[in-house]
Amino acid sequence: MGDARLTMEREAPENFDLLVVDAFSSDAIPVHLLTSEAMALFFRHLRPDGVLAVHISNRYLDLQPVVESEAVALGKLTRTIDTEDDLPVDVFAATWVLVFAPDSGFNPPEFFESADIKSRRKIRMWTDNYSNLFQILKGRW
Repeated sequence: MGDARLTMEREAPENFDLLVVDAFSSDAIPVHLLTSEAMALFFRHLRPDGVLAVHISNRYLDLQPVVESEAVALGKLTRTIDTEDDLPVDVFAATWVLVFAPDSGFNPPEFFESADIKSRRKIRMWTDNYSNLFQILKGRW
């Protein structure tokens, strides 16, 4: 219970196969879950061949370059997966970034429908002491 990052900091490494970070679809995002320190913590709890799935759907913010910079700094690979609406069962479209080690052997069938992150924005990596929401606003002026 409580803040996931704070709870995970107190826990011994768990060796998860998959860790899902799904807290970014509202208008206000928990920035502390997108810093280099948070990403390092998540990977401390994953097996060496584990996968971090980050939900990045957001109406106002382009979170791809943030996750991309963190993954590059950790020597990880990324793939994006877009899901479609299924309104009869109240499922809404979403964008996910999968982050994993190059030698993980992770290659599910869904990769055929995924894409490399090719962010046009290059941003300074977010840390616990630095983040910049203005850099990732959609439809910047």
